[in-house]
Amino acid sequence: MRYDRRRGEEGFGRAVPCPACAARRAPEADIERELRRLGIPAKFREARINTWLPDNGRPRLAAQAYVLHWPPEKPIFLLSGPKGVGKTHLACGIVRELLERHGQRGQFWPVVDLLDRYRATFDEDRATETVEAVDAQLRRLAVLVLDDLGTHKSTEWAEERLFRLIDERYREMQPLVVTTNVGLMELPDRLKSRLSDGSCGTQINVAGIDRRTTH
Repeated sequence: MRYDRRRGEEGFGRAVPCPACAARRAPEADIERELRRLGIPAKFREARINTWLPDNGRPRLAAQAYVLHWPPEKPIFLLSGPKGVGKTHLACGIVRELLERHGQRGQFWPVVDLLDRYRATFDEDRATETVEAVDAQLRRLAVLVLDDLGTHKSTEWAEERLFRLIDERYREMQPLVVTTNVGLMELPDRLKSRLSDGSCGTQINVAGIDRRTTH
């Protein structure tokens, strides 16, 4: 698949397949299966960076810049703001555009679901993977998206697990996208120090009304 960067907004969302690629275009069922593998929820399967409005908004422009030249110079990308302003839309768009533009596979994880995945490893009767296996799988991702950081039930174990995950990607300069509707100052100090480090991260405040109530 070839992508023409001369068209549209730096080619975002404007895939231009070569004739050979078009002839063997994947069936819709295969595309759906790939999006599920990326962890993109059904509600956001059509989400792309260039469908986030307004088109000249800083969040959209920052997301485009983050994906355009890969890997990004600053790998940590934090989207903060109230609920319903499109943070998850942009995060899912980043995962999809990364695969389509650069062939790099990331994964989208709501924080509460990822913590449940870790907890399941401690069930001796039903566990299908170990903590080490989960860590290894996440480590191989080109980008990891943590959605809704701060809305999970806060326990010492949960905060330690999240810190380990975020700190590793911070130290190794591995791309990490985080969305949160919790103010940065409300996050635990250790997380705040990693996510607010301007030398390797970008903080974007996403403002606006709740889009879920305007349709």
